Amino acid sequence: RIMLPSLKNMFEVAAARADALSGDQDIELSVLFQYYEDNKFRTLKGWIARYIGEILLNIDDAHLSDAEYWIKEAIEASNRDGMRWLLASDYALYAELMKRKGDKFQTEQNLQKAIEIFKECGADGWVEKYEQELVKL
Repeated sequence: RIMLPSLKNMFEVAAARADALSGDQDIELSVLFQYYEDNKFRTLKGWIARYIGEILLNIDDAHLSDAEYWIKEAIEASNRDGMRWLLASDYALYAELMKRKGDKFQTEQNLQKAIEIFKECGADGWVEKYEQELVKL
């Protein structure tokens, strides 16, 4: 009972994320924020927060501070819930935000954290991807 509406809302946020990544800037953010608030399934909290952060990061540069808030929410939730792969993905997204802000030190720190956690998860492809990104910096 609790899971299905929350899962549906997470899928709605995921669809909005896909739209934002495809260049759509006409995203109804207040609806997404409400989906987060309405979520009753704890393990989806970090996922939804990360998707909202990623949407804000990709719609325009005016939302960078809002994106940072949501990415930090995602990191906190993923860490609290022991969602290690999601936590690594959150740190990788945070690195992307820091890169956009021009903060090379924080970009490197967050990429290293993401790589460390991906290694713990045995996610070798992700480790390789972000190690290459780290070298490019």
